Amino acid sequence: PGWHPSIEHRMTVDDPQDPLPAIEEGCKGHCSKLAKELEECTKRVEAAIANAKPGDEVVAHCTGQYQDFWHCVDHCAAPKLFATLK
Repeated sequence: PGWHPSIEHRMTVDDPQDPLPAIEEGCKGHCSKLAKELEECTKRVEAAIANAKPGDEVVAHCTGQYQDFWHCVDHCAAPKLFATLK
């Protein structure tokens, strides 16, 4: 087999970078109320799991809070992301 350069070797300073992660990070503060709700739900689910007896089925989850939070982040990030496109 031939030599294949690593990803790090092939990337240069001039390579385009995905702006989405930074934009999303900036939008998380805009969605702080939903982030707090997700965090509180996560703590409740973790407590339910920790307090469950062996053989108990824990059905708790935070799917709704997770989706609400990321919907908010996406709603905030989309116009900022599309503004970066040429």
